[in-house]
Amino acid sequence: MNNLVFGLIALLALFAFFKLAKVKASSKQLNRDNRINRFGNFSNKNENIIDGESEEIIEEDKRDA
Repeated sequence: MNNLVFGLIALLALFAFFKLAKVKASSKQLNRDNRINRFGNFSNKNENIIDGESEEIIEEDKRDA
């Protein structure tokens, strides 16, 4: 009898899981700026890289002068 009850509970849980798996957060929730960064992925919105030309900086040793 216990096997039947727990089997039905397991089937109900699987059914609920697969039905709820289709639910997705709205784009308003996904694309907000103050979202928690749980996995360490960096957002492309807040990049500090500026496209353009770069120049090499050469520092002369001032100790010898």
